[in-house]
Formats: sequence, structure tokens, C-alpha cells
Amino acid sequence: MSQDPAELDPALLLRELAREKFARRAAEDLLEQKSLQLYQRNLELEREIATRRDTEAALRDQAAALVRSNSDLEQFAYVASHDLQAPLRTISGFSQLLVRRNAALLDAESQEFLRFIDDGTKRLHTLIQDLLAFSRVSRSTLTPAAVKLQDVVTAVCDQLRLSLQAASAVVDAAGLPEVLADNTQMSLLFQNLIDNAVKFRRKDVAPQVRIRGEREDSHWHLVVEDNGIGIPAEHAERVFTIFQRLHRETEYAGTGIGLPICKKIVERRGGTIEAAAAVGHPGTAFHIRFPVLPPPQ
Repeated sequence: MSQDPAELDPALLLRELAREKFARRAAEDLLEQKSLQLYQRNLELEREIATRRDTEAALRDQAAALVRSNSDLEQFAYVASHDLQAPLRTISGFSQLLVRRNAALLDAESQEFLRFIDDGTKRLHTLIQDLLAFSRVSRSTLTPAAVKLQDVVTAVCDQLRLSLQAASAVVDAAGLPEVLADNTQMSLLFQNLIDNAVKFRRKDVAPQVRIRGEREDSHWHLVVEDNGIGIPAEHAERVFTIFQRLHRETEYAGTGIGLPICKKIVERRGGTIEAAAAVGHPGTAFHIRFPVLPPPQ
């Protein structure tokens, strides 16, 4: 069999060799370019990882500092509130003594001044008691156990029986689950929410509180809904800040500590609480979510 003479043409072979060398060089250049890009990208990733590590370390430091700061603040609040009670009792006691002993000698203006002192000390006493209650929520030791929320709500309603009856309030709680939690703090949670529903009721409208709860995957979801005056959406987060009031004390009594206590209780349980508008009627629905804890071994 004879070969094609074109296959033995030196010029053709040289051209083919040149094309192969050009293609190989182009491939080598492309490989070098891609290698350089990969190297540069690796350097960028290393810098990003280093930056992320530094950021995470800074966040951990900030979180630890915040925990220490909160602990110091709670300790200060507890000690300060506790130590303020003695001088406050002294001021209140002596102002009342002045009124009793010298009522006939004092003119109307002086008696009014003393009443201002007495009213101020009473308000300060309430504020101190609420501050102590807030600090105790954080300082108390949690003892998780099986808690039947239905029984908790029943007990709370019994404690609030007089105020519920006076307002003709109705608390509807049905099918509440049994959860692993601290019984005392769950009681305090429902007590504050039910008491708020009675306090912030609409004029000439009997308070109605509806409480429901169910499991959603790995969380419990509790809803405490009332038919009260409601909370404007722009203040839905502010109401959980300590001592933040939306109304004058002459309209609604209190110090603005109830909902912050609820928030502290829920967060210690690893959950969240938020306020939203009630569905289908005026009022507020508090949505509480916290993780389902495994039973103790």
C-alpha cells in the first residue's frame, strides 16, 4: 500500500507542528492565567477567613462583655433597690408623722406639700419593688420540670380573682400543653400578661383573654390574646423595654415593668415574645415561642 505524498511534505509537517506548538502555548498561557486567578482567589479567601475570625472573636468578646455588663447592672439594681427601701421608709414615716402631729398647725399649702411627699414616696416604693422583681427574674435559679400550663393559668386566675371579678373579665384557656419549664417563672409570665389585659382594657368593654398553645416542630407557640386598647405597631418593641410607658400614670397605673419581666422570662427559656394586633377585633396578641426541651435523663 502506497503512502500519500502529502503526508510526507516537510512544509506541511512544519505547519502542523507550528499549530500544535501554538495551541500548546495557548493552553499553557490559559493554565497559567487560571492558576494565577486561583492563587489570587485563595489569597482573598484567606484574608476573608482571617477577617471573619477576627470579627467572630470581637463579637464573642462583645457578647461576653455584654453579659458581664448586664450581670453587673442587675446586681447594682438589686443592691440599690434593696438599700433604697430603708431611707424611703424613713421619709414616708416622718412625713406621715408630721401630718398627724401638726395637722392643726399647718396651713392648707403645707399639708398639700406633705401629701406630695407622701404620694412621691409611694410611687418610688412601687418603682423599687418592681425593679427588685425584675432583678430577681434574672438572679433566680431555674429548675425546669414538667409544667402543665393549664394548671398554671388556673392558679394565676385564682390569684387574680378579685381584680378579674371587679372588671368582669373572662379568661378562656383550653388545651394548653405540658412543657418542660420553671413553674414559678411560667406563673409570673401569665400573671403579668393577664393582669395587663385587665389593666389596659377599653372603656365599658369587659376584658376577654384567650390563651392557646401548640407545638410547632421543635418549638412551643403560645398566644395570649386580649380585646383591650391594643399596642400601636410602631411601639410593639418599645413596650418590652424596662420603664417605657405609652400612657400617663393618670390614665393607667404602673411602672412599665410587666412586659420587660415577661421578655426576660421567655429569653431565659431560650425563646422570644412579640406583640401584634389581635385578629378580627381590637386588642393585642402576644406570641411566645420557646424551644421544646428534651426530658431530663
